[in-house]
Amino acid sequence: MTLNALLDALLALALGVGFAAAAAALYGRYRVLPSFLTGPEICQLEAGGCQVLFRTPRAAVLGVPNSALGLLLYALIALGILLGWSAILLLLGATLALAMSVYLAYSLLSRHLECRICWAGHVANLVLWIALLANVLAARNIGTALGLP
Repeated sequence: MTLNALLDALLALALGVGFAAAAAALYGRYRVLPSFLTGPEICQLEAGGCQVLFRTPRAAVLGVPNSALGLLLYALIALGILLGWSAILLLLGATLALAMSVYLAYSLLSRHLECRICWAGHVANLVLWIALLANVLAARNIGTALGLP
C-alpha cells in the first residue's frame, strides 16, 4: 500500500467515524439514544448516560451544537477533498476541530467522565488532522500545498 493510499484510507475512516459520532451526538442532544451506544453502565452518569453531556453548555458554541458544527466540518472537508481544495485550508479546518477536541477531552478527563461517542469523535479529529498534515508535508512545495499550479 502506498503512502497516498494509506492517507486516503485514514481520511475516509476518520471522516466516517467523525460523521457517525457527530450524528449520534446531535441525535442524543434532542432524543434518547439506543442503550448500546450509551448508558449509565458505560458513561457513569445519571439516567440516559453520556447523552447528558450533549445537552450541557460545553456542547455548543454560541448556541450551535458542537455536533452540528462537526457534521458541517466533515461534510466540508469531504467536499474539499473531492473538489481539490487547498491542503492548507483543509488542515486549518481540522486544526480548529482538533483544538475543540483537546478542550473537550480535557474536560472529560478532568471530570472523570466516560463517553464513547465523544471519544470516537475526538480520535477521529486527531486522525483526520494527522492525515491532512501528512498530505501538506508530502506536498513537493508550499505552492502545491496551497493548491497553486
